[in-house]
Amino acid sequence: MSENNSNGEKRVVSFFIWDPELERKIDCEVKMIDGISKLLNVATTVEQTIECNKALVLSQQRMLAFMAEIKRKQQNLLKRDNLNLEPTKATVILSDIRLPLTWTNMKKAKSDQKKFAVFCLARIGCEIIDTQMKFIDKQSTDVLFTDNLTFGNVPHDFQLHLEIYALNKSLAVSTAAKDFADRYSYFSTHGSPKIRRKVPENETTDKKTSTQQQSKFVLIARAIYTKESVHKIAKVRSLTMERLQENPLNQLPIEHSFISRFVIQPLCYTRSATFTGIVENNNISYSCALTGGFLNGEEIMRHNSSDQRTFSIPITQDTIILSRNDHLSFSIYNRGFDQEEFFVQDLFILNIWLRALQQHIVDIRAWEQTTEHLPSIRRYSYQPIITSSSSTNLTKKSALKTKARSLENIYQTGITSQLITTNVLNPSKNISYTSDHYSTDDDDNDNDNVSVFHTRL
Repeated sequence: MSENNSNGEKRVVSFFIWDPELERKIDCEVKMIDGISKLLNVATTVEQTIECNKALVLSQQRMLAFMAEIKRKQQNLLKRDNLNLEPTKATVILSDIRLPLTWTNMKKAKSDQKKFAVFCLARIGCEIIDTQMKFIDKQSTDVLFTDNLTFGNVPHDFQLHLEIYALNKSLAVSTAAKDFADRYSYFSTHGSPKIRRKVPENETTDKKTSTQQQSKFVLIARAIYTKESVHKIAKVRSLTMERLQENPLNQLPIEHSFISRFVIQPLCYTRSATFTGIVENNNISYSCALTGGFLNGEEIMRHNSSDQRTFSIPITQDTIILSRNDHLSFSIYNRGFDQEEFFVQDLFILNIWLRALQQHIVDIRAWEQTTEHLPSIRRYSYQPIITSSSSTNLTKKSALKTKARSLENIYQTGITSQLITTNVLNPSKNISYTSDHYSTDDDDNDNDNVSVFHTRL
């Protein structure tokens, strides 16, 4: 019995997910590393060596990222499929990276030893973007990278890892490469010697394997960005320094803080509309667009007129959506405002509207803290529906009535069954749904079924 269990566990552990795209990318990076390692053995100039070492770092990091992605997919196989709504993706931009320099720790170093090649590497998941190479000397006061590192389709629970690499130019070309250059220049002039020192094959292969995957660039510091790090202007941020290098010449003299600009552009705010459709209110048809935390509507008119009705209803993380399948209608309720009811043509369109509104509430809750740092986009404000009958208009209510209102007072009277679906953001940042049933005992109630969708923190 124990053998069967051990075999079963062994089968689960040894299971390997086959992803042809990731496998192709890993094979490509392995070939790149092998080719770059061969170039490093014959590089004779500082510029060639520096570029090869940077390419080697990038290939190594990409291969590690691909292998980590395979491991993540293997772990997700044992989890259940998540059928809940996921927040929309966003575009992340990191720019204006400035690293202050302090040369006080390198007073004893020679002027030729105060020259560095520096670049930054940013990573989100499997995607890696690098900056241009910057060359500095003792006259430099800071390192400024003007690159815009842009990542697309980023989830709401992302982490951007920024790594800073540096290489002292005096240590770029190794002694072995210098010896090779001297021998090459001598052999090209005088011809190869008749007697050559024979090197055992094992020794040559060991040297190749030992130098094949080594880069002279040193990881100096790193920083992590999340959606809480967003800011529309460049601001000071902290760096996590790596351990001191054994050779002090490898240590880039930077401060423990730096400046950078980090912007997030969620698609639910930057798109012109996440959902569009036609609804009716008080026998008036409106063309509606759901975007930027508002449901905006314009009256559909056959002739151009200046009396066109428009409205803008806010969609927040506390918005309550009520649906009535028998009437083919849904209502939007925000605390402090009356609820407004909209009618659609059939049940299929009603379900699409409910799905779109719930998705927008999930998006607003996930990205709400990034709105004040968004670039210049069109901002909407609350605008009630203006009709001939003022009894159904959305009007602002006093704070006292809002505070004293109970659950029975919020929703319509005469409801026999209420299905309240609550979106909960659990500690793992996955969105789950829980359902509770509430019933009220009323003798005069009609047999109208109302479904209530409420998104809460």
